[in-house]
Amino acid sequence: MLDFVPDISRDVRFFGLYETVFLLYVEKHGEEEALEFMHELFSRALKPAYDQMNFAKGNAYDFARCVGERDKSVGLHVRFPKISADRIVYEFHTDPFPNLKGYIDPRRFDAAYMNFKIAYLLGEDWSYETPEHIWENGEFTRHIITKSHRLGMKIPAHAMEEIQAVV
Repeated sequence: MLDFVPDISRDVRFFGLYETVFLLYVEKHGEEEALEFMHELFSRALKPAYDQMNFAKGNAYDFARCVGERDKSVGLHVRFPKISADRIVYEFHTDPFPNLKGYIDPRRFDAAYMNFKIAYLLGEDWSYETPEHIWENGEFTRHIITKSHRLGMKIPAHAMEEIQAVV
């Protein structure tokens, strides 16, 4: 298990700005546009941080290291109780956005940053689910990230054309 315990408490100014931007954007443009904007904002903010961390895309251990170190640097206590080549359990023991509770479904908001983290650090063949959330009176938020096990075969273009002609 990897346990990233911060030396500082949650950076209220850092996360407070994200909370304020989201609520203002919802007020001005609606929830859907606000979520799209937040996804872009998180992507642009996290990408340079991760790029400095020398990671191998698709490596579950690098995902845990990069995400854990970054989260710790902004005052979040996160844990990775399970890491394997095709499964990661990622737990938030600090709520980064407590002031948004009650304003939006937690899974919809979390997707604004989780989708980027997973796609950028792991790849498109990874997905996640959130069976427990701190906003739902849990002790923590648990994201279970898994790699799909598709067969690595690619159908050649000429064979695909033949298949489509038959159908």
